[in-house]
Amino acid sequence: SGMPVLGLPGNPVSAGVCRGKVLVVGKSQAEIPRRTLTEDELSQEIQRLEQALIQTRQDILEVQRKVSEGMGTGGDASIFDAHLLVLEDPTLLEEVTRTMAEQKTNVEYAFHQVAEKFAAAMEAVEDEFLRERGADLRDVSTRILNHLMGRADEGFLRNLKGPCIIISHNLAPSETAQLDRKLVLGFGTDIGSKTSHTAIMACSMKIPAVVGLRDASLQLHTGDYVLLDGFNGVVVVNPTDQTLFEYGQLVRRQEDLDEHLRELRDKPAVTLDGARVILSANL
Repeated sequence: SGMPVLGLPGNPVSAGVCRGKVLVVGKSQAEIPRRTLTEDELSQEIQRLEQALIQTRQDILEVQRKVSEGMGTGGDASIFDAHLLVLEDPTLLEEVTRTMAEQKTNVEYAFHQVAEKFAAAMEAVEDEFLRERGADLRDVSTRILNHLMGRADEGFLRNLKGPCIIISHNLAPSETAQLDRKLVLGFGTDIGSKTSHTAIMACSMKIPAVVGLRDASLQLHTGDYVLLDGFNGVVVVNPTDQTLFEYGQLVRRQEDLDEHLRELRDKPAVTLDGARVILSANL
């Protein structure tokens, strides 16, 4: 078709190229109900919070188990240790209890207020690594709120009909961990950075991913045909045959390079004139 090729620029975080139909997943921002409580009801609300924390803990342990089984290496499951720690954070929980008592409000409302405040404070920090921890906190608090409000989460993960490229405002690390590699060809998000846990998950799962696409989730629609380039960090809408051909060559060159590197990997590091080179890394 004579449609112009639209290229949405972002940050490449997981190498690879994929093409296919888009599935735009929105976060259903459900209203957080606010109720005024009597003194007697407050203690029941605290029990509800404790119950939601227990359920969320089980959820996260389950995700962790899936991740360490699915990836063959247990390494990346440790990302969720940070999530488990949030559930035990006394400052967070004390503040929620205090807010409930002061405002005489239900636990969802108090919890949402406090978690938002904490996450926003983290996201305002200069340090990119600490900023990303705000996303981890939001991931956990969404789960807790879902339990408190009796809502099922991650619905879109269960209802994938066929292979697709997911475009979303943001993907939580726990959602990324549960993407079905057979159906999700790649994903792109409006926000996020290279140091996010979502980006790290994508790399270890070898799912091509581009983050920081700004407003891709508003510009693209479910069913659009795109090419997602995880090498250069761009999403090309309605790629032309020429573009597809060029990318086909790029992928082949990359595969050849990978193959070449695999052959070399276990050979000793020696220059042509016999000098030994010691390779070491500082992590």
